[in-house]
Amino acid sequence: MSFWAWAVFLVATLYTIWDGVRRTVGSKTMEGFFAAGRSIPWWAAGLSVMATQLSAITLIGGVGMGYENGLEWVQFYFALPFAMVVLCIWFVPLYFFFKQKTAYEYLERRFGPVTRSLTSAAFLLSRCLAFAVVLYAPAVVFSVMTGMSVTTTVWVTGILTTAYTVLGGVGGVVWTDVKQMVVIVLGIVVCIGVLLWDTLGQLGAGGVLSALGAAGKLNAVEVVDPRWTMAPLAKGATGVSFWSDKYNLWTGLFGTLFLFLSYFGCDQSQVQSLLTSKSVDASRRALLMSAFTKIPLQLLVLLMGGLLFVHHALGREPVLFSPEDQAIAQQLRGEPRAAYEKAAAEHEAASAARQAAMRSMVLGAGQQDAAAATAQYRLATKQAAAARSAARSAVHADELAAAKARGESASAPSDSNFVFPDFLFRELPQPVLGLMLAAIFAAAISSAAGALSSLTSATMVDFYRRWLAPRASEQSALRMSRVVMAVWGILATAAGAWLGGGSVLELVNEFGSFFYGSILGVFVLALLVPRASGVAASAGLLTGLAGTFLVHFTMQIAFLWYNLIGCVFCVVVGWLVSWFAPRQVGATTFVR
Repeated sequence: MSFWAWAVFLVATLYTIWDGVRRTVGSKTMEGFFAAGRSIPWWAAGLSVMATQLSAITLIGGVGMGYENGLEWVQFYFALPFAMVVLCIWFVPLYFFFKQKTAYEYLERRFGPVTRSLTSAAFLLSRCLAFAVVLYAPAVVFSVMTGMSVTTTVWVTGILTTAYTVLGGVGGVVWTDVKQMVVIVLGIVVCIGVLLWDTLGQLGAGGVLSALGAAGKLNAVEVVDPRWTMAPLAKGATGVSFWSDKYNLWTGLFGTLFLFLSYFGCDQSQVQSLLTSKSVDASRRALLMSAFTKIPLQLLVLLMGGLLFVHHALGREPVLFSPEDQAIAQQLRGEPRAAYEKAAAEHEAASAARQAAMRSMVLGAGQQDAAAATAQYRLATKQAAAARSAARSAVHADELAAAKARGESASAPSDSNFVFPDFLFRELPQPVLGLMLAAIFAAAISSAAGALSSLTSATMVDFYRRWLAPRASEQSALRMSRVVMAVWGILATAAGAWLGGGSVLELVNEFGSFFYGSILGVFVLALLVPRASGVAASAGLLTGLAGTFLVHFTMQIAFLWYNLIGCVFCVVVGWLVSWFAPRQVGATTFVR
């Protein structure tokens, strides 16, 4: 990085942190610290909700997924507008009617303190796991930026995030989100512009689309796969089941519907952004703003990954994107070294064949006809991907051998998280690089601080103020909040340092999907099953969690279905138990 890149990065980052802290550093009450005094404008709350979805995870993981798999991830968001409409009708009025600080206070009014505590505990566990991914994603970029290991940069990011949130509270998070969204959207436009300038100049618009289409990068919707069997497969069985296919129209409409209902309606990290708004209508506008802008923005991120694929196909694609893997490759000896050199040579040959076939397919260069060139281009693309996978396997040979000795099936970790950082540092002008890094860092501390604030608010309101110190003054509770926040920050940072491998965009949603369906099921029981009691709701929650984990360990079912499975388990068991343990007298039922 040059002087100008560092200068822009430091100035933009320091301003973002200073402006966020100054807005709420004087908070004297729990209301001010966790809900910003309910003074946030609807458009700022809406940008905050969007920022959690267009964060460092989305940029790094989304570009990597677009590079590897094209537009298929956009199916993940098809149910988002429907979920937001449901939440605007039912959940937003509920939270404002009871003037809550957490999403789970209503559950005590409806079911009693045990159900409230169990549901909040499930949230705390899921959010802590997701927090690890939130910290890991930007650490990938800062590892490339500084030359330090990912583990070290996770700790640096975690400590800075914790300090920022302890000082600023949730109001600082919201205003950081606002600036983050503006800069990230501008950065995405700039990056796409750089890629278009290169690819359009060589292939033209039609050629770029042909190259993307022939490589399978434009397949945004999958309705039917002829390989599907309709019966779920047991763990270890061979074949392709409808239920094990991660991304298709059906998971995008039904699996993610339950995920979004729970994430935006029952997850404290999102509910706290809504609670900062001034009114029900303001929160509704914030949600709808996010609902109808997320899909176009996600398409831009995935398109950037596709354009980056064409850019590398026209030039030189690295056999390894991860700097740590590159360093290990230089030190390999013996059989792993030979395997790596063989994979690297195969990748170079496949890349050259792919480039020649692409130019022949698009520009008519060479002697091949278009059909033959397209077939050769597809084959070379598969060969290049296989060679990159073989190179990663050689780099991680010791880890894979250890897993095999333990009787575990394992494959080399994907390096798709490093695709976007590699582009940033190789291709962008230095001042633009500094601005993009500042935006990613702002996204990192904003997303992580939002998760940290939600962990603390749920701990303080649902446990400390409810069970341990119900008569604690606002001042003492606020002091304890900062201590609890620091503890959560250390725990989550340790988890983030331990995490490694896999697409961060998938990981964060997979962790949540183990819990979200069951948590949503408790709220469904509260709103739609009048006779349900606290015993019924608690039984439903625990059964839903147990059923989800049982399905995960025994069957091949895509994680997006876990949200539907957990909710169905919870609601069915809760409804059945309600006939034997009817609702207690005096419980509150919310009527919209």
